Amino acid sequence: MAEELGRINKPEAEQFKKGRRLFLVPLVFGSPVPSEELKAIVERYWQEALSQVKGLEARIGHVKRIYHEMVALEGETGLTTLRAMNTDSHGLVNSVVERGASLMSIEDHDLLNEFMDWGRCLSTGLYSQKVLNTVLQSYQEALDSRNKEMAERLDKSLGEDEIGLLIVTENHRIQFPSDIEVFYITPPALNEYKRWLRQQEELSRKEHVESQEQTPEEEPIKAEESPKAKPAPEKKKPASSGTARKPRKKKSS
Repeated sequence: MAEELGRINKPEAEQFKKGRRLFLVPLVFGSPVPSEELKAIVERYWQEALSQVKGLEARIGHVKRIYHEMVALEGETGLTTLRAMNTDSHGLVNSVVERGASLMSIEDHDLLNEFMDWGRCLSTGLYSQKVLNTVLQSYQEALDSRNKEMAERLDKSLGEDEIGLLIVTENHRIQFPSDIEVFYITPPALNEYKRWLRQQEELSRKEHVESQEQTPEEEPIKAEESPKAKPAPEKKKPASSGTARKPRKKKSS
């Protein structure tokens, strides 16, 4: 059973203070292309996420275990890895750690590397359909194994009546143990973030279409610039003397 943060009021919070609970925060990244607008949205997102985590802790209890997708190390070493990978989520994790939580490893190092390598293969562009099918199958198998591994690690490390915090991409396929109560944290800036991504995708698609198609206005310009399209120069007429000659009459025999 999953609960949304906004639906939990104080009287109902008492029933969630027993059993294993998991706060789930969607993982968002900044853009590799510098964008002040996106940077502001992402910073606001993680600030709101931290605020909501603190609100849940005040009602239900403090987080004991922290799990972060793509982090295969624990403790300080894991925090160092996270700092290099995503500084924004690192701020939230570090804040919770400072209040007594422990960063746990939810990823298997070899499985994570295998999954990422197959993803790189797909991103390079493949010509052979046979090779593409092989890569797709291997990618899916690595993904399934990785999801299963994360679920098992979560199940083994989260103790009875403990609260965990999981930061994972929103479209994850992890099957959580049935006895874990999941609380989805949805900061308001998440919608802004998704809207920004959609706008960039639409802009990129539009630019691609325009680069592939000629607009009617461009055709005449290109035609004029082409040497083959220039009209042949007119032949000059011989200059006249100004007085027209009368035709000579034939003499009759």
